[in-house]
Amino acid sequence: MRRSTATTVVRKRIIDFEIGQLYWNTLKNADGDEGEALKKVKRKYWDEFMEKRDVYLFLGTTKSRHFTATNPFLIIGVYYPPKANPAALFD
Repeated sequence: MRRSTATTVVRKRIIDFEIGQLYWNTLKNADGDEGEALKKVKRKYWDEFMEKRDVYLFLGTTKSRHFTATNPFLIIGVYYPPKANPAALFD
């Protein structure tokens, strides 16, 4: 079993509708430039969401790959509530 650490890169396929739609919209706005669209999607999640929100990934599997793949999990959804203010707990 492989454990993820801060130095381990784990790649997952994303099938979340919202991220997919963001990609298609940015691809359209980038006049079909796939590289530019990917940069904009990454920038949206890394710069905006990671700074201002807690990001949670919902993982799932598909039956066809569950027993054949070494790691069959896919990102099937994303939840990103605003970051909580820990100091507010003591007010």
